[in-house]
Formats: sequence, structure tokens, C-alpha cells
Amino acid sequence: MRLLFMSSLALTLHETRMGVDLADQLAPAGVTSHFVIDAYNEDQLRHTAHTYTTVTSALGSRVRDDVADVVREFRPDALVLCDYTAHWMTHVISYDTDPWYVEDFGVPVIPIDLYDLTRTGREVEILGRTMQVSDRILDMPAHLWPVPGVRPHADPDGPALPYRADPTVTPLSRDARREVRRSLGVADGDRLLAIPALPWQHLMQTRAGPATRALAGRVPELVAHYLSKLPKETRFLFVGPVFDGFESLPADRVVRRPTYTSREYTDLLGASDGVMSLFLPSFALERAILADVPGLFTLNSFAIDAGATGTGAGELEEAFGGLSPEVRAWLASHPGPIPPFHMWPLRWTGVVGPLLEDNPFTDTALRTELFDEESVVAGVEAVLYDPVVRDTLAAGRAAFRDALDRLPPTAEVFMTAAERAGARG
Repeated sequence: MRLLFMSSLALTLHETRMGVDLADQLAPAGVTSHFVIDAYNEDQLRHTAHTYTTVTSALGSRVRDDVADVVREFRPDALVLCDYTAHWMTHVISYDTDPWYVEDFGVPVIPIDLYDLTRTGREVEILGRTMQVSDRILDMPAHLWPVPGVRPHADPDGPALPYRADPTVTPLSRDARREVRRSLGVADGDRLLAIPALPWQHLMQTRAGPATRALAGRVPELVAHYLSKLPKETRFLFVGPVFDGFESLPADRVVRRPTYTSREYTDLLGASDGVMSLFLPSFALERAILADVPGLFTLNSFAIDAGATGTGAGELEEAFGGLSPEVRAWLASHPGPIPPFHMWPLRWTGVVGPLLEDNPFTDTALRTELFDEESVVAGVEAVLYDPVVRDTLAAGRAAFRDALDRLPPTAEVFMTAAERAGARG
């Protein structure tokens, strides 16, 4: 069988990594794969056995012609969308073209669905615009679910087919972990907290609507205040772009890795004592389950001072049992209403919120509210230092990995999807 993987999203490794992982798992079953990727991910493909073609948003609607050439030359039996939502979003926003030209080639299309879109909402925020993700997936007979990320269980009569993602990610050996930590300048007695961010989040400081721009620019300042309260043995590993606001932390306790390969990313997480994510879904927290590293994520469940239905500082104080002076001052100086959000600095609450329901992922990491300073600080400290909390989260990760081990072999799952989609090969 010959598969063409589509991954045109820029400024992130995650979606392409999902496709490469699936292609790697299918190769022993005799599957040959070719990728259409954004040039940002060329280095990731260069170090695999798979062939690839690069595209950029400068092509605009001419991307159709480039992909048509690939289809004509490679002759795939099926097209795999490395992330259905990203495929739709990139073509609509960056290429300004109909994403579903891929159906004109007469080749079955199989989506990887990172958001369980048949069960969640489809309203998303993109560059300050509220949009609905295309409902085309609702008519597709097979949806691939990479786990971790989506739940490891699905309706047996539904289109979703969970499969184990990235089985090569395992806990680092003691020696490998020590080597990575020493390369970062982390002493044996220190605790290392990894804090991931993505280039597109940095871009939101200038490219998004006013509310999103404000959150992109100001949240790091608040988080830095929280981190400054952690024990002095705590070191901070910022993986991704450099945000203003974090510079207030002591320079000798900060390690920055603005660029990295996919392998380096996994090693950095595996060498950490904990992961703190400001957004969901979090590739870092998904990998942390496999690397056996505890995590914590923050979100905001409240519409704050957003008109008649908004929540004022007084109501937040009641919900949290009090607000710290720093949070109160931060909220008072914010330039406008603050919406609920899961995917800082974007909202995406209708998509990501339901993704957490009935999902054992929630047993593998602590959940905190961003504006509840006591909860966030205590939660991060517990993830790093509290043996009871660390043991509880370790049990949650072990249970999740047990669920992964019960999934059918990935090649078997994919062949079921291919058969449902009508692929031959």
C-alpha cells in the first residue's frame, strides 16, 4: 500500500510528527509513505526513510497543482491528513483555498482526528476570528485517533479507531537522563520544570485580535510571578520561543531551548522532573505520559468582566477562596475582557473542554485555574517535590499506558480504517 500524508501546517512539529510516527509503524507491514509538508518540517522528514515534498503558504491556491503532481507521480492508495483540523485551517487561512480539493483525486481520504470532532464542538478562534471547523469529517467512514491525546476507547459502532502513537517514546535510562541534565547545567539536587511554548503562540502577540494579543503578551508575566515562588532548587526549562515576561526569573535558574529536533524535544521532556503546560492539547503532556514524567496544565474557565454575563474579581475570589494581590493587580490592569480559554492564548473551549471528558488523561496531570495563584503554585511544587502527588500521578500514567498496551497493533487498526475508506492496495 502507498500512502500520501498531508501536513501543511507551519510553525509546529506535532502534526507532522503524528504522521511520521504512523508511517514508521506501518512500514514493517509493507506500506510506503510520501509526505507533503510545510518547509518548517523538512528537517524532521530529512532524518526518516520517507520521501517528501515541501510546500509553503506563498503558493496560495497553486498548492492544488503541486499536490496533484505528487499524486500523479506517487500514485497513492489513500491520503492521510496528519491532523484534520490543521489541514482545514491551514488551507482556509494560509492558502486561501478549499481544503477539499484532496477529494478530487479519486483517492480515499483518511483523517487523523486530534480532537474527537464528532463528539466535541467545532467552534474555534483563529487570529481573532471565530470560525467553525469543517463538518466534512462527519461523513468520513474512518477516523484515526492517536493515543495519548484522544481517549484510548471509542464507540465500537462509530468511525473512530484509536491507535497507540509513538511507541518509541519510553522513559530515559538513568544515565541518559543524567547526561541530558548535565548538558543543560542542571545539578543532581535540582528539580527541572519544563515549560513548552510554540512559535504560533508567539506570533499571536502581533497577529491576533486584541483579546488574544493581550493574553499572549501578558500571561508570561503572571506565570513568571508564580514560578518565582517555587523553591530555589527549581530550574526552569523553556522549550520553544522566548516570551517577554519570563526575564524576571533569576537568569542562573533558567535554561532556554528555542529550537530543537523532535528527538531532542522528547529527551528534554524525559530529563525533566515535571512539565507545566499553559495550553491544551499539549504534545508535551502527551509525551510525558510515555516518558513517565508528571505534569500540570492551566486553563481559565471564567469570562472575566465580559459584560452582563461576565465574572468580576469578587466572583473569582469566591470561586478560589481569595485572590492574591498580584493576580488582582494583573486583572485590574488588563486592557479588556478576558474570555475562557483552554489553548492559551486562544479560546478553543468548545473543542478542548469536551476532549477532557471521560478521558483518563486527566488522571496523569494536575488541572489548575490560571488565576488561582495558590492552586497553581502549590500544584507545580507538588508535581516537583511532593512524593504523594508524584506517586498518584505516576499511577495515573501507568494506568494510561496499560490502556495503550491493550490497543490492537497499529497496522491492524490502520488496515481497518483503509478498508472502511475504500482503499485498495
